[in-house]
Order: sequence, then structure tokens, then C-alpha cells
Amino acid sequence: MSNNHNHNRKLDNIDILDAMLNKEFFDINKDECLQVVNGTSTYTKCDIRHFPYCNGDRPNICFNRINRQDSFWPDKHPKYYIDYNRIHCYPDQVHGLDFTCSSCSPGRWCIPEGRCILDENLYHCWAAE
Repeated sequence: MSNNHNHNRKLDNIDILDAMLNKEFFDINKDECLQVVNGTSTYTKCDIRHFPYCNGDRPNICFNRINRQDSFWPDKHPKYYIDYNRIHCYPDQVHGLDFTCSSCSPGRWCIPEGRCILDENLYHCWAAE
């Protein structure tokens, strides 16, 4: 099986996804994905079969979450969603530097909160690192 064929394979197993989450975070019960059906956009539970299969020289999945304009947490930070079209596979290093996934754009992934935070200065997001 060629590497290119594997890169285009879709996921059908949560264990395979777990192996690709070296530099990213995902919670099947909390994360929402944008679903467009007949021109109507809704936010639903993610279907991992729409995620790319990352392996070989590009083993790291990155969701590149986007902030919503219509849904907010009680602390007024926007909720984020995953757009299937923005999910990409990345190498361990880019131009000789360790690759870091941009989980949230704009904003950053806050480990203690388990979510994207638009203004991480108000939180202790890096206390767990």
C-alpha cells in the first residue's frame, strides 16, 4: 500500500485517531463539527470518518478550530468548532523546527479548561505544562 493511498484514507476507528493526536486535543463528546446539508449549516457531533488519515511523513492531525459567532461559554468566550475542510496532516518538524498545531484560530488551546480560549491571559492555560 503506497503512502499516498494511506494519506487519502478516511478514519473509521477512534483508536487510529488517538494515535494521531500527538500535538492536538480532541474529545468525541465535546467537540462539534460543522455539517452543511443542502446549504444549511449546523454544528453536530463530529463524524471521524470525515477526518483524514495521517501517517508516514505527516503523522499529526491538526483541527484548526474556528470560533463561533453565535454560541458562547458562560465566561463570554466563544465556543469553537471543527470544519472538516480545515483539518490537515502535518509532519513532526517544519523547516527543522518542531511542529506545533494551531488548535484554535484565533485563540489557543487551554489545557486546564479543555477548550479553546480567545484571551488566554485571563486563564492559567500553561500551568499544566
